[in-house]
Amino acid sequence: MCDERAGGVGDWRGLSHDARLDALVDLESRIASLQAQQLSLLAVIDGDPATVSLPGSGDKRWAVEDVACALRLSPGVARARLAEAVESVRLPRALALLAAGRITAGHLRALTDSTIALDDLAVRAVEARVIERAAEQSVATFRAGVRRAVLSICAPTLEQRRQANIGDRRVCLRPSGEGTSELWALLPDEGAATLMAAVAAFADRREAGDDRTADQRRADALVQLGLDALSGHQSSTLPPRHRLRPAVSVHVALSTLLRLDDEPGELEGVGAISAELARQLAADPSGTWRRLVTDPLGRLIDCGRSTYRPPAELARHVIARDRTCRFPHCSRTAARAELDHTRPWADGGRTNEANLVALCPRHHHLRHETGWDYRRSRESGVLVWRSPSGRTVESDLPAYPIDGTADPPPS
Repeated sequence: MCDERAGGVGDWRGLSHDARLDALVDLESRIASLQAQQLSLLAVIDGDPATVSLPGSGDKRWAVEDVACALRLSPGVARARLAEAVESVRLPRALALLAAGRITAGHLRALTDSTIALDDLAVRAVEARVIERAAEQSVATFRAGVRRAVLSICAPTLEQRRQANIGDRRVCLRPSGEGTSELWALLPDEGAATLMAAVAAFADRREAGDDRTADQRRADALVQLGLDALSGHQSSTLPPRHRLRPAVSVHVALSTLLRLDDEPGELEGVGAISAELARQLAADPSGTWRRLVTDPLGRLIDCGRSTYRPPAELARHVIARDRTCRFPHCSRTAARAELDHTRPWADGGRTNEANLVALCPRHHHLRHETGWDYRRSRESGVLVWRSPSGRTVESDLPAYPIDGTADPPPS
């Protein structure tokens, strides 16, 4: 059915409309079959004794890092993929339908999401009740049926369900581009109501000439709550990290500050921002933003201290340089990470910029409890990580704005 031309990509222009739809169904079926195979393989990797028995592994599931590096995923995404795979093998009938291309990965995910907290007996009962009609249903209809089956078969009390859901509470930042980001939160009912009441109270303070919409006022009010906290109005409630007061880092080239060019800046947790926004944040007097000006090479000064615990100014420098955990594809911010001595302190390693790397707690333990290790290039700062099996993967420093003050003016 699939006409594989045009360099390996199908050229469908010669087919009729009905034939294209048939080809689309065929491709969807083959994709589903491959997804089933991948889930089965991931489940085997997750339970591999060679990984589980790593020294100090306990329940830390170091297979996450192997999968993350192999597929170029963040550890969080790799962890979710492995968890989904482990749950999928508890649903053999659904997995078989996916392998046959009769249902989609969305159908299977609807089952794994709803049965992850159930024992094997309950999982099989739910699967048996909903699986017969799965191939005929949309994912949304199937998910609703799964929800009813879980409630009917397991009959958990409302409080038990509430407590389980509260355990999933979290807040996520998702840059959407074009100057905006999504701040998404899953909160307990009472927590969401508390935050919304505070936002609404701020948003109600509308002065003459304020032409913002209600949604815009609420969005601005939420930001104001954060600004008040970071600028010192509630500083006593914010614990420092690495002996540093909480702030948001703004990376900007000196030439951009001087308006000699418009190189994009970098905003911690968001990524590239416009030169104009970078200049505005760098000039903000509130103390909420921490300005980090780069030179033509993006280099920062080595404080050269020799104590084990990095002093605040050295910690600030390493955090600003690395920005995130230096394990490949890990995006946890360096401000919430730990500073690792590349050459151990006990072996003569110095506490200076060249010998310190930001690693989140999990990957700090990974290095010192398993066979994972890295070497660092003195010239480029690139880390080359090596897994216990000998696979290597690189972790480069993030890109910085380039200062152009030393460039000759255009003729």
